[in-house]
Amino acid sequence: MTRSLTTAIKNELATNDIRPIHLITIGFSTPVNFTDCSFPLTSSVSGSSVTYSASDHLLGISDFSEQTDVSKSSITLTLSGADQTFISTVLNENVINDTVTIFRGLLADDNTIVADPFLLYKGNIENFEIQEQPKSSTLSLSIVSHWADFNKKNGRKTNNTSQQRFFSTDVGMDFSSQTVQDIKWGRE
Repeated sequence: MTRSLTTAIKNELATNDIRPIHLITIGFSTPVNFTDCSFPLTSSVSGSSVTYSASDHLLGISDFSEQTDVSKSSITLTLSGADQTFISTVLNENVINDTVTIFRGLLADDNTIVADPFLLYKGNIENFEIQEQPKSSTLSLSIVSHWADFNKKNGRKTNNTSQQRFFSTDVGMDFSSQTVQDIKWGRE
């Protein structure tokens, strides 16, 4: 993913007093905005002003690598299960394919966000895992890039039988088997 850092971010990185923070939005039916900072932060990185609640439920963001070719990348966002809200949400709602956006920013000396945090990762929830122990629990969200469905085969085919299943009077695919050759759709 190509990104350019603003002058303000570059200047803050040059100070060697780096205090990174994450601004995370999980697109549940009621979106959740939180930060790993110890106090709430307000930022307009997503286009409008959003307040990110301070949360100690973020246990970790896995490492990931970026590549220049089109490929599926994934990360794991691990949350504490102490707040049953997250666990209740994933168990009671269809959260698969909900969008997750993670921005990384820096805090200035006066505890304000240095202008323009950058997009660290954006993807969709592929699956989740809840791990319960006697005295703790964790929720791990596996998040994949939008390229995850690139090679997915959908249920429709370009033949008369498939077309008749959905549109019984449509005969537009009657001769599709005779006219369709190997069509290249942008791939080699």
